[in-house]
Amino acid sequence: MLELISVSHIFTRPAKEALTALDHVSFSVPAGHLLAVIGATGSGKSTLLHLLAGLQHPGGGTVLFRGKDLGQAALHPNEIGYVPASDEVLSDVLTVRESVMSALLLRVAGQTKEQRVDRASHLLVGVGLENVASQRVGSLNPTQKRRLKLALALVSDPALVICDEFTDGLDAKSQSEMAALLKFVTTDHPARVVIHATQMAANLAAYDTVVILHEGHVCFHGPSRAVTHYFSIQAIEELYPRLAKRPAARWGESWMRHRDSYYAAFKLGSSGESLKAPDEEDDGVDSQGVTLPANDQSPAPETQTEPPAPLAPALPSLQAQAQHLIQRRWTLFRRTQREWTSQLILLVLSPIVAALLILPNDHYLSELTSGNTAPAVLWPAAYTCTMGWLLQILLVLIFGVRTGAREIAGERALYRRELVGGLRPMAYLLGKLGFILPIVILQTFLLGLTVEILTGGLPGYAFPRMLLLTLTGIAFSSLCLAISAHCRTAERAHSQAWTLAFVNLFLCGALLGFPRVLGSVIHPLVTAYYGWSGGIETMQATPVFEPLTLFVRTWFATPTLALLALFIHFVVGVLLTLRGLHKTQ
Repeated sequence: MLELISVSHIFTRPAKEALTALDHVSFSVPAGHLLAVIGATGSGKSTLLHLLAGLQHPGGGTVLFRGKDLGQAALHPNEIGYVPASDEVLSDVLTVRESVMSALLLRVAGQTKEQRVDRASHLLVGVGLENVASQRVGSLNPTQKRRLKLALALVSDPALVICDEFTDGLDAKSQSEMAALLKFVTTDHPARVVIHATQMAANLAAYDTVVILHEGHVCFHGPSRAVTHYFSIQAIEELYPRLAKRPAARWGESWMRHRDSYYAAFKLGSSGESLKAPDEEDDGVDSQGVTLPANDQSPAPETQTEPPAPLAPALPSLQAQAQHLIQRRWTLFRRTQREWTSQLILLVLSPIVAALLILPNDHYLSELTSGNTAPAVLWPAAYTCTMGWLLQILLVLIFGVRTGAREIAGERALYRRELVGGLRPMAYLLGKLGFILPIVILQTFLLGLTVEILTGGLPGYAFPRMLLLTLTGIAFSSLCLAISAHCRTAERAHSQAWTLAFVNLFLCGALLGFPRVLGSVIHPLVTAYYGWSGGIETMQATPVFEPLTLFVRTWFATPTLALLALFIHFVVGVLLTLRGLHKTQ
């Protein structure tokens, strides 16, 4: 059912030597089969799983699944169930049942709510989580979280299930239970292949066959009972020390020389005792040591009819996926007290602080409105307008960093898991925008409205300034989201977003202006410039505008031009975010 033919993969690293992760890996797995891929860290297990899951493309060789070349046409996402090693792929504040229901909504189309509830209940019973279905994921123990990850991978009833370190790090009893659970999952679907990559060499008897990887080379493939004989060891615990005694390439060459003889012996039901243990001077097992039939021609194995695989269910539409992601993200927001508390504090205190900083000089604005244009009033009023508007732009930049910087990078593992299951990057992006934009719009609108009410408003047209303030927040948030999509960790994304905010603050032209020619080159790249200069331009018909042009030697964009530029910045941020999501894909 699954066949790998001379699959290789090399990682190229800048200024470093290329790293060979897989070197001509070949083996096949029939339907209804549970396979263990055993190897130490760096053996190529994770790379092999990523190739099978479609997260990476092989550098060479062929991968066939039910006769289809996966290099030519990828599997339907619902034919694959991927169980990653990290628990970061789970949302801690969702309940167990909600997690399974969420996976169903993202992967399986055409089901009624009752059908999804029944399917979720069936899966939870199958993996042994029906008693904790109403508990939040964050309260589960490590074994229960692995059961849940397996349930999420099985929602579409996939024909290929891939598990990464599913039993590693557990106690002996739990390891045995998890291995038995994988065996149950294999037999539950007659056309299913289950592959488990692990460092643990325990409970190998639970698997139908074992592939042993060592530094990218296949060193053995066969039943677990033959492992100790092939490597001339007394117990399976001696496997890794034995592998370390010879280069991986020699183990791989030895297996390739004797593979066909061993495959023939395994098909004929040869017992482990009939295999000759390797000699210390030999690289592997002598093919003459394999017990074969006395006649020259080996009897052909019985022809097995591969069970038909059911058609993979269709994926939900882009709109359905996006709608569910928006609802799920708002649910996570409501249940994460630290997140909504910090946003609430920012929402309430920021406009109040801005107004309080403007109020000490507010009497200059009042006298200017009354017609007093004396220099002692006009120049302080101009300074107040410049700094008051810059303060609001600064707060908007903070809103963007706080809302967008960690949004994607903080759940990178979750996104990769759902990507394997058929999540569309565009749906994921729409889900993020459906969460971020309402928050940013509310924050910026309340900021501008509060300042206008408490201070009596800056001179000029208030409505265009409100639009500029809101669109500045939207544009900068989309750029922070783009940074998040391209960073591997939330901390790195947060740091880079703050750097971008400070660069915007210094280059917006509010403190000192660039020479006109240089400014025309730099300003199109600075989001805050259009928010600040467009807002200043709304004061053109007031007495304060002329002192402003003398106070700061910056060319001011018209409100219309500023709004257009900010919209372009928003679109650029969205496109860069989508590119980062596709890069992960």
